[in-house]
Amino acid sequence: MDRFKAAYLAISVSIFLVFFKVFVGLSTNSISIISDALHSSMDVIASTITLVAMKLAKKPEDKCHNYGHGKYEDLAAVIQSVLILIVSATIIYQATLRIVNENLITETLPGIIVMLVSILLHSMTVFVMLKYAKKENSVALRANALHLLADVITSVGVIVGLVIIHFTGLRIIDPIVAIVVALIIIKTGYDIGKESIEQLLDRSLSWEETKVIKETLEKHSPPVLDYHHIRTRRVGQTRQVDVHLIFPNDYSLMDAHDISSSIEKDIHQKMTAVRTTIHLEPETHEHPYKCEKP
Repeated sequence: MDRFKAAYLAISVSIFLVFFKVFVGLSTNSISIISDALHSSMDVIASTITLVAMKLAKKPEDKCHNYGHGKYEDLAAVIQSVLILIVSATIIYQATLRIVNENLITETLPGIIVMLVSILLHSMTVFVMLKYAKKENSVALRANALHLLADVITSVGVIVGLVIIHFTGLRIIDPIVAIVVALIIIKTGYDIGKESIEQLLDRSLSWEETKVIKETLEKHSPPVLDYHHIRTRRVGQTRQVDVHLIFPNDYSLMDAHDISSSIEKDIHQKMTAVRTTIHLEPETHEHPYKCEKP
């Protein structure tokens, strides 16, 4: 299985759960189950967007997109976060109406069963998606997996509410749980959106990844005297690293190039999907935009 099959799996599971939850939710008049079904319908849309984004991101570089199309994945993650926020607002609105109109749940046992099925299927799907998101460094697939993980958490919340109703008869717990579920979903949507927007704005690689790059550069000193203007970012699955290396004035261009190639090879061995661009400078050269090392 690869990340595309993992996305197809997420779509199939979500479609099945939408129909299952809608049927049980309408049968039992449970707003928490109906709201969860609405969330699952957004999962179908989100997973489809993820699949399309991954296919677009896989397109090769062209003359208008020199760094490829990887940011389609980040864009898909942002769209997912917006969908999550819309669903959350709808759930809160519907739950509030149920409280005001006292249109509350009638049965609990079918709801508990459907939520248990949802937890089982989504947990397996999340495990598969996170595995391939990490293996293939897919931002969109990871965002989709975190979206479904929120479903697992909210389904647990719905079950807790249904169990309480079953043993206490406090039917108002159902819309209250739905509102709590929505608030949890909002937090998930915010986290996904924040990270994806930062990627679209070319946020630097993580501290851990930057440390690996710096340690690799320092391992080649000498002959590398120093480095500066190190810049990093992620474009879809690919990490981009730019750096200026300073060599002794009498160091030959051929030797400096060989050292640079060695550095690139070392970085590639320690980090997956990375592209390096190295600028060579003599010791006494003053570049107009030379800056301190970050």
